[in-house]
This record gives sequence, structure tokens and C-alpha cells, in this order.
Amino acid sequence: MAGCAEPANQAAMVPGQIATAASSSPYKQNISSVSGYGGEETNPLWTSEISKEDFQKALEASIRQAGLYSDRGRYSLRADILSVEQPLVGLDLKVAMTVRYTLTDANGRMRFDETISSEYTAKFSEAFVAVERLKKANEGAARVNISKFLNRIGVSARGGSIAAVS
Repeated sequence: MAGCAEPANQAAMVPGQIATAASSSPYKQNISSVSGYGGEETNPLWTSEISKEDFQKALEASIRQAGLYSDRGRYSLRADILSVEQPLVGLDLKVAMTVRYTLTDANGRMRFDETISSEYTAKFSEAFVAVERLKKANEGAARVNISKFLNRIGVSARGGSIAAVS
């Protein structure tokens, strides 16, 4: 992989189309924080990665766009990156990502607990340089994962220009 690796871009991890949450949603303007663990910092001499901070910022931007965020919300969202599986070489690069999402209320009761897996394949035609293609695959896997989470809690979301979704 020639070139310097760059981390996944948080803006590129936000789904391309996010609907506003229905007024009947218990989460509408009711999620006040986003936390979690996992992910890795990118080593420019090795491969692109998804950092915990960038994923959380993309997730927060997504829930804000969906009308779910409020400073005074009663739910806390935790998104733990359990795994990001990346190829070392290839023409089309597929990244698989698994994230555990939990929503707890102000009393500490769990209201949502689900592990979501996603995949994205960055085709050779998307980027000639492999490190850039891997970055795009990382961003796509995160974008699809966030879309799936939003869909599970009742907000319509699509990842945007997705080459391969599973």
C-alpha cells in the first residue's frame, strides 16, 4: 500500500440521507450523550483506521440530523466498536465492522441493546491508491453501520453512495 494512510473522515461516516424522527419516537430530542470505546488511531505509515472519537462525532452528527439529540435528553447512547476487519491487500477492499449500541435512560435502565454488523466494499474504481480505497471502505462500513442503527430505532437512514451493503 503506497502512500500515507489517513484516518476515516467523520463527515464521510455520516449517512447521506437521514429522515427526521417521527414525533411519536421516544428518542426524538431525547438522546443527550454519545460515548463508547474501541476503534484505533491511524498510523500514517500503516493503514487507515476508524478512531473512537471520529466514529462518535459522526454518530452524534447523525442523531442531531435525525432530531434525536437534546442537551436535556433522558437517554444516553453508548456505541462500542467491537471489531473492524480490514484486508491487507486487494483490488476491491471490503471492511466489516461490528458495533454494540446501547441506550439507557436516566435511571440506568437499558432501553435498547443490539450489536450491528455492516460491510462496505470500496471498488478499485473509487480510488487508484490502496490506502485511499481502504479509507473509503472504513468510512463506508461506519456509514452503513450508523444507518442500520438509526433504522433499528425507527429513523429512516441510507448510507448514500454505497458500493456494497450487507
